[in-house]
Amino acid sequence: MIKLILLIATTILSLHQPNETREFAFTETRVMPKMNKTTVCEGTMLFQAPDNLRMNYTQPAGEYTLIEKDKFEVFKAGKLQKLNVKDPKQKMAVYRATLLACLGGDVEKAATLNNAKANYQTVGNTYVCTLKADNAAPRDIAGVELIYDKKNGQLLKMTLTEGNGNFTTYEVKK
Repeated sequence: MIKLILLIATTILSLHQPNETREFAFTETRVMPKMNKTTVCEGTMLFQAPDNLRMNYTQPAGEYTLIEKDKFEVFKAGKLQKLNVKDPKQKMAVYRATLLACLGGDVEKAATLNNAKANYQTVGNTYVCTLKADNAAPRDIAGVELIYDKKNGQLLKMTLTEGNGNFTTYEVKK
């Protein structure tokens, strides 16, 4: 079983190149169960490994999330928020690094960042990876579910669940 887990993790990572660029349309669904609130956004995601990501939203138009090396910005509802990611233990630094690791196919790095255990399985033409963190605080990442295309390593779906039960799903549009 351990050999299979390592094989899947290594295979996913090997489908990605150190300086690859991937661009795709996506849907983001943010669910806050305790507030009975769901928000759906759409846009285009541009990932340039290892540490550049831009999510340009078309719904709502004009909003974006930008990660360029140590810069992390979110422009939402007409306000620009610059997030501090200098301290690698800071929550938004972990969130940033987790996004980049998952998009780059480095599931084991994402697991390490979140003190999580990884589980891997093959389902049809995909690899499904589930990370479950030990003792996540309410705003920390408690779990991650990743679905990768077996052929090219494209991340098809990513769900990040916080310790308080809120979760965000990013899904590639087909």
